[in-house]
Amino acid sequence: DASPALRAELQETKQLATQAMEELLHLARQLRPTALDDHGLIAALASQVDDFGHRTGIEARFHRHGPVPALSDEEQLVIYRVTQESLNNIAQHSGARRVDVDLSFVGTIVLRITDDGHGFEMTAKRTARRRRGGLGLSGMRERALLIGGHLNIFSAPGQGTTIELTMGAT
Repeated sequence: DASPALRAELQETKQLATQAMEELLHLARQLRPTALDDHGLIAALASQVDDFGHRTGIEARFHRHGPVPALSDEEQLVIYRVTQESLNNIAQHSGARRVDVDLSFVGTIVLRITDDGHGFEMTAKRTARRRRGGLGLSGMRERALLIGGHLNIFSAPGQGTTIELTMGAT
């Protein structure tokens, strides 16, 4: 029912609204992956690790130990994102042939991501450096702290790297 002069303007407004909604949905998916809601933490991690192996050619294995306790959305997201960032770092920097992702719910919750790559020297500058577009090591530490957890990084040249996220007792 709009006049011809308004139709073009309304069409442009409609396109901008649609674009804004698509961008918002994209951001929401980045903040909380739908796989967590659709399939749960364990299935989402198993899929993430499997996809990583197929995409990179690096042998990747996921293991869960113990029954899964009730975890908050924030705790699940931190576990998922620390795994994601660790795998991204392994693919880009490690030269690894194998990675193991272990999530234990026996006593204390521990996520351990270990690779057999070339490792790196643990220096203050290295652990605090952030990559553009990613969490970086310090970003993973900050996320761990937000849920009352702790992140440790173990690495040495020629020895591979282990990222270990520890959370409260179950």
